[in-house]
Amino acid sequence: MKNAGQAWVLDALALGLVLFGVVHVARVLPSRAISNDFAHYYISSRLLLAGADVYSTPLQPEYERWGFRYTHAIPTATNPPFLVGVFAPFAALPPRAAFWAWVSLEILSLGCILVLIWRLTASRLSARARRLVCAGIIASAPIYWHFCFSQCQLLIGAIMLIAYACLRNGRPAGACLAITTATWLKLFPVVLVPWFLWRASRDWKTRMRCAGAALVWSVGVVVASGLENWKQFWMQGMKVIDAWVEWQRHFNFTVPSFVKNVAWLLHGCDPEWSGLHAWARTGAVLGAVLIVLTYGVIGWVARRRKDADIEAEFCLLSIAMLAGIAEGWGHYYVMLAFPFAIAVARVAQRPTPGRVATLGSSLLMLNLMGDWRSPWLEFAVSYIPLYGLLLLGAFFVNEAMSFNPRIADPTKPAPSSS
Repeated sequence: MKNAGQAWVLDALALGLVLFGVVHVARVLPSRAISNDFAHYYISSRLLLAGADVYSTPLQPEYERWGFRYTHAIPTATNPPFLVGVFAPFAALPPRAAFWAWVSLEILSLGCILVLIWRLTASRLSARARRLVCAGIIASAPIYWHFCFSQCQLLIGAIMLIAYACLRNGRPAGACLAITTATWLKLFPVVLVPWFLWRASRDWKTRMRCAGAALVWSVGVVVASGLENWKQFWMQGMKVIDAWVEWQRHFNFTVPSFVKNVAWLLHGCDPEWSGLHAWARTGAVLGAVLIVLTYGVIGWVARRRKDADIEAEFCLLSIAMLAGIAEGWGHYYVMLAFPFAIAVARVAQRPTPGRVATLGSSLLMLNLMGDWRSPWLEFAVSYIPLYGLLLLGAFFVNEAMSFNPRIADPTKPAPSSS
C-alpha cells in the first residue's frame, strides 16, 4: 500500500510538471509570433528567397514591412547560410502560419529528444522514473526560453542525440554525418566532431572513411547553401555576432562571457571602456582552453581503461561545449536534457548523499535563469546557471574517472571494419 501511494505521488508530480511546462509556454507563444528570434529567422530566409543580399540588407525596414517587432540592435542577418536555407520553406509561408509551423518543428524536435532519452535510459530507470525525468525536462527553464525565443537548439540537440544513438548502434558514418549537419546549422557543435571521429572505431581506416564522408558532406552543404553566402556570413554576419556578444551582460551563460563581464564590472560596466574587446578575446581563449582540457581528461582516462564510458564522455563534452563557447544563451541549455537524464540514472543506481546533493544543486541552479538589474547582486546571481553547468560537468568528470560498467551501462565504440 505504501509503495502504491508513493507511485501515485510520483505520477501526480510528473503530470503536474508537464501541465506547468505546457501552460507556461502556451501563455507566451502567441505574443512571440511577431518577435525575435523567429522574426530574425523569417526575414533572413525571405531575403534568401527573394534573391537579396542576406547579410548586408538592413533588417529594420524588413521587420516593419512584415509586421514584426524590431527590438534588438542587430542591424543585419547573423545566422549561418545552411540554417537560413533550412528555414526557407517556413519563410515561404505567411508570417503567422510560418510561426506555428516552426513551433511544430520545435515540438517534434523535443519529442525526438524525449523518445531517445526514454530508450537510452530504459535499462536503468523504471517507466515511472523516466516519465518524471521527461516531465522535468518539459517544465525546465531552458525549454521555456527556447519556445519563447523560437530558437533552433532543440533541433540541433535532437540531431546531436541522433548522432550519439547512431554511434551506440554501430553506425559511425551516420553518427559523423549527423554531427556534421548539426555543425553547419550553428557551428558550435564542431566541438564534438573530433570525438565522434575518434570514437567511430578503433580502426584508423574506418575513422578516415568517416572523416572523408563528413568532409564530402560538408562540401555539399557549403556549395548547396552558396559559397558566396558563406563568404558574406564570415565577413559580415560574424562581425555582428561578435559585437553583440561582446556588449551583452545578461543571459549568456558561458565561461567567456563570465570572464569578460568580471573585467567589465570592475570598470563599472563603462560602455566607453577600451579594454572590453581584449577581455572578450581573453574569455574566448579560456573557453577554448576549457574544451581542450576536457578532451585531455577524456583521453587520459581512456588510456587507463580498456572499456570506454562513451556515455559520460559525450555528456561531459556537451557540457564543456556549452561552457566554453562564446555565445551560449539560456535556451542553448536545452542540450543538457540528455546529460540531465543520464545523471539522474546514475545517481539512482548509486544514491550517495554527496551525489544526490551535487545533482540536486546543479539542477536547481540550471533552472534559475532570472533577470536581475542591480549592479553587484546582478552579477552574483546572473551566472547561477553557469555555476550549475560547471557542477554538472564536475559530476561527469568524476563519473568518467570512476567508471563502473555495471553502473554506467557503457557502450563500446563501433566495431572495426575490415
